Amino acid sequence: MGSLPADAHYPDASDRSLVLTHPTAAEKEQTWRLNHGEWGGPLDLATYLEREPFLASTPLAADGGMLHWILTDASPAQSTAQNEKRRVLASCETIRKRVLYVSRSGGEVREGLGYGIGSVYTYPEFRGKKYAARMLRELGVVLKTWPEEEHLRKKDSQTRGQDNGASDGSRPGEQSNAQTKLQMAESKEAVCSALWSDIGKRFYASKGWPVFASGHVEFPSSSLSSLPGICSLLEQSAQPHKTSLTLAPVNTSNLAQLCAEDEAQIRAELVQHARETHRTAFAFAPEYDASEVRGMIATVTNPTNGAAEPDATKAEEKTRMWAVWTRNYGADAASNPAQNTLYILRLVIDNTGTAPSDAKALQLAFDAVLHSALDAARTWHCGAVHLWNPTPAVRALIAGSGVAHRFVDREVDSIPSMMWYGPDGAKNEKEEDAVDWIANEKYCWC
Repeated sequence: MGSLPADAHYPDASDRSLVLTHPTAAEKEQTWRLNHGEWGGPLDLATYLEREPFLASTPLAADGGMLHWILTDASPAQSTAQNEKRRVLASCETIRKRVLYVSRSGGEVREGLGYGIGSVYTYPEFRGKKYAARMLRELGVVLKTWPEEEHLRKKDSQTRGQDNGASDGSRPGEQSNAQTKLQMAESKEAVCSALWSDIGKRFYASKGWPVFASGHVEFPSSSLSSLPGICSLLEQSAQPHKTSLTLAPVNTSNLAQLCAEDEAQIRAELVQHARETHRTAFAFAPEYDASEVRGMIATVTNPTNGAAEPDATKAEEKTRMWAVWTRNYGADAASNPAQNTLYILRLVIDNTGTAPSDAKALQLAFDAVLHSALDAARTWHCGAVHLWNPTPAVRALIAGSGVAHRFVDREVDSIPSMMWYGPDGAKNEKEEDAVDWIANEKYCWC
C-alpha cells in the first residue's frame, strides 16, 4: 500500500489479473490518509480520519448505502507472502440513491435505484497508467446489476442469520434502510449511475458518462440590493390587511414533509416533461436522510381579491417557497473566507395551489429565501452562495431580486455526468434517444 520502488513491476491496465473489489478496513484508512490533502479541506488528518467513518454511518450511507471499491492486482505474485498487502491501484465510493423516471412513451412515474460515484482516486505512484479508467469501466458494468447482487447477498445473509440466530441489527418487524430501498427497485437492474467530474468534461464522457448541464449562479455574500432586509420585510408585512411574509427554518422536524411535497411536484413535472418532449425524464428523489442540512421556508399571504377587509368565507391565497442549503469550507477557511461556499442544495417553488401564484408574491418569497441564505453565508464566513442550474422561472426571479450575481458555466469542477441503464437509453446519437435530467441541482451531488 505504500510507495513502490522505482523498479517495481506495474501491471498493464488491461491485465486480466486486475480485479474490482471492496477494500479492507486498513485499505480504506490508507486511502483516506493519501487523499486527505485533496478532500480534507480545513480538517487535519486525525479529524478527517474520524469524519469519513462517521459519514459512512449516516442514514443515507448506512446498511450498504455507501460502498467502497478498489482496483487491485490479484495475481499469484502479489499473494505469495501471507502478510503482504495488496496494491490498491485506484479507489472510489458509491452511494445508492432512489431514482424517479418516466419513459419517452409517457405513462406513470416509475421508481428505481441509481448510484452516485465519488472520491475517484489513484495513488500518486500509480498515476498515468490508466488504472482509474479500468476501474470505472468495470464499475459501470457492475453497477447495472448491483441491485440484484445486493438483494441476493441480503437474502443469503438473512437466511444464515435465521440459521444461527443472528440479526442485521433491525428491531423485530422493522426494515433496515437497505431493505427498504432494495424493495423500491422495479427490476433487477439499476436505472443509472452518476458522477460529478472535477477533471473537466472529456475523461468521464469517454468512459460512458456523458455530461449534463453544469451551470450555476453565484451571489457574493457581501451582495446588497435596493430592497429592504429581512427584518424590514417582516415588519412591513405585519401591518393589517397587507401582504404578509412569514419565515420558518428548515430542520429535522419538517424536512421529511418538505421532501415528500417536493417529490410529489417532481413526479408531476416528469410526467409533463415526457409527454411534451417525448423524451425520457428522470430525477433523483429528494431524500431527507442527510447528515446536515439547513434552510428557510418563506410563505407569502395575499389579501383575498385585494379587498381592504379580509373575507372570512374565502381561503387565503398563499405562495410558498423553500430552500435547503449546506456549507463547504476551503483548506484555509479561517483566513480566506472567499474559498468558503454556501450551496443551495434544492430550491422549491410550491405549485400545489389551485391558482397561479401572484408574481409579486413569488418575488417576495424568493427575495426572502435568498436574503436568508446570504445572511447564513455571512454568519458562516462563506464568501458566496451558489445555486445550480436555475430554471427559467428562477432566473427571472434572480433578475428581479436586485442582488448582485453572475452566471457561471463550469468547465472543470463538479460536472454532472450520467450513465443511463434504464429504458429508452441512448443507443446512438439520435435526438429521440435522449434522456433529460430534471432538477439537476446540488442535492443530487455526492
